Amino acid sequence: MRYEKLELWKRRRQEFRKSGLTRRAYCARHHLKISTLDYWFSRIRGMEGAHGLVELKPQALPAMKSCLDVVVAEKYRIEVRHGFDTQLFAELIKALESIG
Repeated sequence: MRYEKLELWKRRRQEFRKSGLTRRAYCARHHLKISTLDYWFSRIRGMEGAHGLVELKPQALPAMKSCLDVVVAEKYRIEVRHGFDTQLFAELIKALESIG
């Protein structure tokens, strides 16, 4: 895969996220096929894999109230406190990554 093309699609993905448009509207505005957009977004998501989509930031609070901030795809912030449901948390992260 050529580096320039990959970088172009990474920029397009950022623009799409900021635009607030649907995939269809974004593609129409930029004269793109939805299948091409989906293909490249999928490739980029696959390449990112475990390379930083989830950023964990421990946050020190008073001793009784420790928590963890989880940022997914630089877009979603989740505050996790003691006693959270790990199964639900894992499902939530997967869901957020899939809409990436």
